[in-house]
Order: sequence, then C-alpha cells, then structure tokens
Amino acid sequence: MTRTVHEILGSDAIAKLQEPIETARGLPRAAYASEEFFELEQERLFPRTWQGVGYEDDVPDPGDAIPITVSGLPLILVHDQKGKIRCFHNVCRHRATIVLQKPEKGLSNLQCPYHAWTYDLEGNLKATPYFDGTPNSENFNVDKKQNGLVPVRCDVWNKVVFVNLEGNAAPLDEYLAPAATMLEDFDLSNLGIAHRVSWEFDANWKLVNENWEVYHHVWVHEGIFDKMSEEVDLKTGEPFTDMVANGNVMTLKGNDRRPPRALPAKELKHPLPPLPRRVGLEPAGGFTNALLPNTTVTFAGNHYAPAVYIPLSCGRTRVEMAWYFVGDAATAKKYKEGREQALDRWLGSSREYNQRGGIRSQDHSCMELQQRARMSPAADDVQFSPTWETNVQYFQNWVVQNLA
Repeated sequence: MTRTVHEILGSDAIAKLQEPIETARGLPRAAYASEEFFELEQERLFPRTWQGVGYEDDVPDPGDAIPITVSGLPLILVHDQKGKIRCFHNVCRHRATIVLQKPEKGLSNLQCPYHAWTYDLEGNLKATPYFDGTPNSENFNVDKKQNGLVPVRCDVWNKVVFVNLEGNAAPLDEYLAPAATMLEDFDLSNLGIAHRVSWEFDANWKLVNENWEVYHHVWVHEGIFDKMSEEVDLKTGEPFTDMVANGNVMTLKGNDRRPPRALPAKELKHPLPPLPRRVGLEPAGGFTNALLPNTTVTFAGNHYAPAVYIPLSCGRTRVEMAWYFVGDAATAKKYKEGREQALDRWLGSSREYNQRGGIRSQDHSCMELQQRARMSPAADDVQFSPTWETNVQYFQNWVVQNLA
C-alpha cells in the first residue's frame, strides 16, 4: 500500500512549505525523485482532477477514435455519430481485452478483437456473436444495458479534451472558472490548427507548473527576453507581470506598469489577425494560464498555444502541444510568414526540439537540469522569491492539499 503524502515527505517539510513565502521551503526531493510519490499522485491526485489528455483535433470527424493511456489506464477517445467526443475505458466487458488498438477513422462501431463483442460509438453493447453458440446469442441474452463500455467523464474546453477519472470533480467550466472569466470577452470559435508537436523530456511533470514565473526569462530565453528592465521596475522592484493563482488556475499577465516592448524588426506583409473580441474592445495582449494539474494555455494576441503534459514516470514527461490561428490564418499561404514567425519564437527556426532554439525547448532543457539536481540531498532545502514565485509556492501547496 502506498504511503501517505505526510509519510513520504514528512510533516515537517509540509509545515515549512505552508509558512509565509519569506520563510517557506519548497517541496523536498522525494516529490520529484521518488517513484512512490509519483504512484501516489497517479492514484490520488490525477483521478480527482480534470486532466488534459488531448485535443478535439485528435478525433476531428464522426467515426474517429484513438487509444490513449491516462494515469496508467487504457482509454478510448471517440467522436460519435452525433458530433460528441466521448471517452471510455478501453476494456471489453467480456474478458477485459483491449478493444481499440490504434487510431481509426470512419468507424461505425468498436469491436473487440478477441471474441467480436461489438459496441456503438456511444459505448452501447450491440452484439455478442456466438456467445451461446448461436449467431445472435438467442439462447443466452447478455444484458446489453448493463454491459456497455464503461464511460469516463469527458469534456472539451477551448480545443483541449479533459477527463475526470473519478467522476466527482466540479463541472469543467466551474473547475476552470478563473480562466473562463478571463476569456469571456473572446470569440474562439473560428480557430484553426496549424501545427502540432510531441516531445518527451527527462523531468518531473510538476516542474512545468513551477516554471509559471518570469524570473527565469532573461537567463533561460536569451534572444527573446533580453532585458531585466522589461520584466521589472529596477527602482521599485515591482514586476511588470501579475502572477495570480486562484482555484485550479495560475495566470501570468502583463500589467499596466509594463513599458511597451520593442516591435519585431521583421515587418510582415500580411500580419496575423488578432484573437477576436467583442466589438469596441481593444486587441488582446498576451496572457497565459496553467490549468492544474497538467495543461497550459497561452493566448498570445494573434494565436492560441495549448500544451498537455503527460507524466510518464517521476523523471520523464511527454508534452503534446498545438498552435491555433484565426480563420484562414491557420492554413492560408499569405499568412505563412506570420505563422512561421510565431512558431520560431516557440520552437526555434529549425523546428527541431533538440536544437533548444525556442522558448519551449529552452524551458524543458532547464527542467532537465533541475531534475538531475533533485536527486541530491541538497535539494531538500530550496526557497522562494517573494517577488517572483508566489505561483510556485501556491502550486506546491495545491499538490499537497489534493493528496492529503
């Protein structure tokens, strides 16, 4: 039996985390380097939450289905014939065989490869051929209402598919209410996908959310954020980014004190259209949210970049990231230069993750350095900056509270 969070981390360490940020100490190394702690998260934290698992564009059309693994469980995402994205345990109700083995398109049903038990795309059991030796099981009628695929609570929020394994979380809109409030003036219905990437990196999933601060920008993102004077008032020490945590959402958003940044030197013949807002509202500035536990969404003025982080082990994580633009800006040739400029900032001009040329790969590279350091006993004593790292302490406490 997995020990409790207090038994693994120690009550003293948890008490230090909960102190005022000026004297608090961060989570000890066991939270990052212990497979036992990772198993506790998979058993007790992730099932209770709404965790991101993929995108609408993974199953864009009716009849599309893909197998996924979430918290070690085999699941199916399927776009049913009525236009709804559903999720089921990928387990046949006869003798527990995997039903869907690979992505499929244009399906009308889901059929187990072992004994051909067949389900419709809403999970209803439709056929149990020869179960009693007759073609349609006339002599032994399996109760079809009680033996459909087991559903998993599933919902979509701004292109991202979320599941709640335990089934008892608040409705997704309520769970993500602070983020929804920030977006209530936007119309994101006309976004089209332009690019997808999938990476794996050697770091604990929590380090992604602990990166939800801007203190690191000028050192990690050289060439993109070059001046500390653009991040903080050097006389007062007041940052130009508001770091706000509320419920299951952490936000980074530039505030009114931020001086205007220099425009990119490269002028575009066809600038990308901004994310649409209600008539009369000014074009949006950028802001970004961490949707706890494992999803980030960035609204960058002219594009939307969500990322889903899948924990693979205590020291390895996979990210599925997508980029959306407004209308035909996602695909039209005349906007190609603008799309490339936006992607260059995230991925670097080579588009190769291992070149470490863009914001995202630079972040992951630094997280890998952190993960290596977390193996040391010296990592049991880490501290927070009261100026920059309120989100970091908030997230670590969120983890402990959801495990307790």
